[in-house]
Amino acid sequence: MTVIPDWFPARLPIYDIQKSYADNAADGPFFNDAIPSRPEKARSVDFLGFSLNSPIGIPAGPLLNSRWIALAAQLGFDLLTYKTIRSLPHPGHPLPNMIFVEPCGNGTARFTDKPLDQFDALTLTNSFGMPSQSREFLLEDIDRALSSLGKGQAMIISIVGTPHLGIDFADDFIRAALIARDAGASLIEANFSCPNVAQSEGMLYLNPGAVYQFANAIVRAIDPIPLILKVGVFPSRELLQKVLKSAAKAGVRAICGINSVSMQVLDSRGRSALGEARPTSGVCGAAIRDAALQWISEAASIIRQEKIDLTLLGCGGLMRPEHLNECLTAGATIAMSATAMMWDPYLALRTHWRNANEK
Repeated sequence: MTVIPDWFPARLPIYDIQKSYADNAADGPFFNDAIPSRPEKARSVDFLGFSLNSPIGIPAGPLLNSRWIALAAQLGFDLLTYKTIRSLPHPGHPLPNMIFVEPCGNGTARFTDKPLDQFDALTLTNSFGMPSQSREFLLEDIDRALSSLGKGQAMIISIVGTPHLGIDFADDFIRAALIARDAGASLIEANFSCPNVAQSEGMLYLNPGAVYQFANAIVRAIDPIPLILKVGVFPSRELLQKVLKSAAKAGVRAICGINSVSMQVLDSRGRSALGEARPTSGVCGAAIRDAALQWISEAASIIRQEKIDLTLLGCGGLMRPEHLNECLTAGATIAMSATAMMWDPYLALRTHWRNANEK
């Protein structure tokens, strides 16, 4: 019987929440521990024509540049997502970007000065504003990131459009997508659902007509590169069904969900914990796991019943190997972790060993 190792790094997290996004990009990831071997038995999977070593990956968020991608690949995550890029350089939100919170119900969460005792309950805000580097930087760095991948691994480049640039919003999505294409992308994800930016950027996924219009324009611009859409929670099954159909009609190949969940984040005095300019922010981690698994189950059910040609990637609060496996059982082809990966960079390796042990 295979023994599942119990490694743990000396320094946590590998993203320093006390430092700015720029400092984490320049100096991180903060990880100097050993990288254990993978088990010989593999749970390989076909994803949009790519043969992956496993169905375990990382969604858009913690992989800020090529150094982060390279580390994640070495740590056994086999589908990596390069942090969301824009068509032009864009600043991020000021600190704080991540703080520990505890959900209070009614769409609110309250700041806590330390993480909850149990890793399973780890919950934070995630408020960066999707900063981005120059085109020149991205072309070089994405190439380095792709070069760091091993056999049986692939990388998604996440993109987003920026409104109010004096050009059509959909056209700017295309400009960002073409940077990704020119950098060598083999998979592109359009983020239609970030809760930490203007409403026009973050709520596209809730409008079936806009989903079709924007997605179809991107699909035509990047053909034959597959397009994935990133979505958030839906207010109803009916709207989810309409959006899935619109996405497939537009030529989208896969859907990734869920993004962090927008909540009003308060301090101990009931004021906005991130400042008056950011009364709401995306909450990520354990508190959104139930919503994520419900979304995956519903989306998978609709895809089966309606015979929609879409592949599912699941993420949101998946903290342990058993959570990743629950995501796959619920109907996702790929299970992804962002928050947990920052606090447990050995998560993918634990999952590989667990799955090998159970065969």
